[in-house]
Amino acid sequence: MINVVVIDSNIQSRELLKNNLNSIENINVVKCYEKFDDNINFENINLVVFDVNSSTANETLEKVEKLKNKNINFIATSYEINSLLVSQTLSKGVLDFLLKPIIPSVLEIAIKKISQQEKQAKTIAVFSNKGGVGKTSLITNLAWEIYDKTKDKVCILDLSFNSENATNFLNVEQKYNLDYILSSIEGLNKNTLLSLMGKYQDSQIYLLETKEEVVSELKYTPQKIAKIINSLKQIFDYILIDTTNLINESTISILNHCDLILLLSTTNKTSLKNCLNCCELFDKIGYNDDKIKIIINRYIENQELSLDEIEKTINKQIFNTIPNNYLTLIDAINLGNNVGEVNPQSNIAKAYKKIANDILNIDFSTLKTNAKYHHGIFNLLKKMGEE
Repeated sequence: MINVVVIDSNIQSRELLKNNLNSIENINVVKCYEKFDDNINFENINLVVFDVNSSTANETLEKVEKLKNKNINFIATSYEINSLLVSQTLSKGVLDFLLKPIIPSVLEIAIKKISQQEKQAKTIAVFSNKGGVGKTSLITNLAWEIYDKTKDKVCILDLSFNSENATNFLNVEQKYNLDYILSSIEGLNKNTLLSLMGKYQDSQIYLLETKEEVVSELKYTPQKIAKIINSLKQIFDYILIDTTNLINESTISILNHCDLILLLSTTNKTSLKNCLNCCELFDKIGYNDDKIKIIINRYIENQELSLDEIEKTINKQIFNTIPNNYLTLIDAINLGNNVGEVNPQSNIAKAYKKIANDILNIDFSTLKTNAKYHHGIFNLLKKMGEE
């Protein structure tokens, strides 16, 4: 839904714009005003449609410029056919300039530009079908490195359903559990939802997890998971999801909703065999190879299998490795901090930073894929066994 404020000195123009806008799908005109005013509340507003003319342009566009940091889009309207006014207005980052009287079809085309510009979070799952391989340490440190590099809003969504969760690693208190938030998530505005989530220090890293001591992941149906992720996508730039190691309908639903899957393994034979099984499963589901990035954790160079040998074993390319530096990692966990803050010069901190940088350089538009199996995972597993 795009929330709109209309600002126009002419009452008839305001009413006409309001009616035209409300006739467009997914548009909600919150309020109409005669002029820009310091008392106008622009919180949760996505679009401002305002009137501009030569006599008041400087004052009006100064108000527009002050609102730039609120991530608001602007469409200007005017009776004046004035190239200087048009160029002056558009130079302030205004998305479009429409001549009055407004033609409804032209207004709708301009609104579609807004819809196309609406940014959704890049969604990344960290997955392994074997426990104890370091998913939570990867996801918490990766969240920090992405935030440190971009200063974007990052959400850690912990759906691992175990006691070694992200809030313990980062010493974050979450006041409300996921069930409570899920019951009203679609009706919450951005600030209210953020206030219910745990927050890491003074950063823009937020955490949301199941808070119960004993919880069944089976109660988080594919429908509930879609509701959670789609709601969070409207608020955050990056969503990092810590998953359970069980392969079931809920897990596949999580992975289907993600742009990128970081498949984590260690170098022991059991872990690599599980990694190979996952790759075969993901091929059957229909995930693009580019969507799956394999990371080897606790890697000791020159003492274990070489990367070439690992790649031959799983028949996939290795995306990155994380060195086996237990002492630095446990120091960070005990302090409730990230490795990059505790010991930024350590080999493990540099590895997390490299993974974040490599992810930030990925063109996420190439990762979109239509999975063949959205449901019926057990039928898929049976089919795999028959082949």
